Amino acid sequence: MASKEVTAKLAALRLRFLQRLPVEYDSLTELWDRWITLEQESERQLLLRQIHTLKGNSGTFGFATLSHRAAQLEAALDARQHSELSAADCYGNLLAELRASMTPDAARECATPAATPPVAAPTPATSYSALSVPVRRPQLAYITETEATPDQALLNNLNVQGYEVIQASLSSKAEQLPEWVLLDLAESQGSVRRFLASIHRWLRQGLEVIVLIDELDFQAQLALVRAGVTHCLMRPVSVDQLLRLVKPGMGQAPEFQGRVLLMDDQKQVMQYYQTLLEAAGLKVKAESDPARIFRQIEQFDPDLLLLDINMPKATGPEVARVLRLHERFETLPILFLTGDQEQATQRSDLLNIGSDDLLYKGMDETELVQLVTARAERARQLSDLVNRDSLSGLNNHGAVQLASEQAYARAQRKHQPSSLVVLDLDNFKSVNDTYGHDTGDQVIRTLSQLLSARFRGTDTVGRYGGEEFVILLPGTAPDTAKQLTEELLADMSAMTFTTAAGNFRVTFSAGISDALGHSSHLAQFKAADEALYQAKQAGRNRVVISPPPTETDPTAGAPDRLA
Repeated sequence: MASKEVTAKLAALRLRFLQRLPVEYDSLTELWDRWITLEQESERQLLLRQIHTLKGNSGTFGFATLSHRAAQLEAALDARQHSELSAADCYGNLLAELRASMTPDAARECATPAATPPVAAPTPATSYSALSVPVRRPQLAYITETEATPDQALLNNLNVQGYEVIQASLSSKAEQLPEWVLLDLAESQGSVRRFLASIHRWLRQGLEVIVLIDELDFQAQLALVRAGVTHCLMRPVSVDQLLRLVKPGMGQAPEFQGRVLLMDDQKQVMQYYQTLLEAAGLKVKAESDPARIFRQIEQFDPDLLLLDINMPKATGPEVARVLRLHERFETLPILFLTGDQEQATQRSDLLNIGSDDLLYKGMDETELVQLVTARAERARQLSDLVNRDSLSGLNNHGAVQLASEQAYARAQRKHQPSSLVVLDLDNFKSVNDTYGHDTGDQVIRTLSQLLSARFRGTDTVGRYGGEEFVILLPGTAPDTAKQLTEELLADMSAMTFTTAAGNFRVTFSAGISDALGHSSHLAQFKAADEALYQAKQAGRNRVVISPPPTETDPTAGAPDRLA
């Protein structure tokens, strides 16, 4: 969505709110008269609800004075709050502000909204063909001291991953180097002073510098920070970790796009905040019914929740307490939205239910967007620490199990195919025995990078344990999954691993099963496992699709594994 389009959409939402003010005015006067006439508590509660909604909505759409007048009347009517003005005075002030807001001048002012955050370019839909290895190899510069020994294993691994590594010197000029520089300080013995002039020169001319170190020396790294360095990797260097730094900067991986589940009973308010957050590059799912919270979390998998505090069916804190009953939701970040400026400063009551913050609906739009984005990104980082396998950088065993259960449930609900691929490196024990475990780790990381590059963002790729990996392909039939896996096998088997003990190549075997027809995700796993066993028995280096399930118990014991 272009910036002008976002601005126009926000202006349209403000104007729509303005156009509804006559209806709000009539409703407010009717409720006030009924309360004055009947003097019943139920009528007072209806009136309070109307005022509270007006307060929050007017704050959201930038009508600060109107929101303030509504807050004054709410305080005067609420026996728990102290008010220096009588309810009648506050009511008169609110009606006067409503009439002022309904003038043509207000409408013209509404047509020129405040500046909105910059718009991130939309992420295009990803097809499998778009994920193939680029024809033009991306370049990295690798620099050490003249007498230092290059990290040949790292260079070989980068080469296998499709990168062209240019070995350069400290005296190299920026125009001679690619955008990313790997500066290896392995033999610097903690002294970085002699590197600082080169680092300053490269950074000043727009290069990105990643420093590789052997020890955590605070003073040395403080000098690097003061020189402008923002990336430092500790040995042994994980190629996955390195490429996760490099790929976004090279345009090879999507920028962070956090997922926010927004809940508010006011449709226009939801549309407003959804527009603001999406304009900043976040994915937003809007929901007004608290009863649908579990399904939305399952389907959307949000990084954080943004809940209105005051909703009629269930308050935001009540929704949070329901979620906190379950262990799997205990760490899900929750931000609350309130139209009450005084309430926004009183966060202590919400800390007991794991609230991360309380935001005021009338707060600066840019500040709100930045805060939500930062919290979403932090939540994703923490999730990655828990759910990522440290060697491969892929999802770990627990994350794969949960994802497979969710993929199976979606497939059953939508009556769509969902393929599960279990693959296992062939004769991997002999790789470790012959070439060493460091080389075996290099093989694991190489396959992991290929897996990350070949599949869509909607797929799940994980290391299940040892040399076994799992791929979940929702909406994908087994025949298509087999074709994709065979292409991956061809790429993997074509790679040559170079070591001091000699060169070698690696293949894998794979089994595939479909969620449809199986009684559970465990049964689907069992079927793929059996197909993998058949691939091993047939000579390895191949992909086998599981036949349709039979009436026998699909969760019976698994066959003995072959290497």
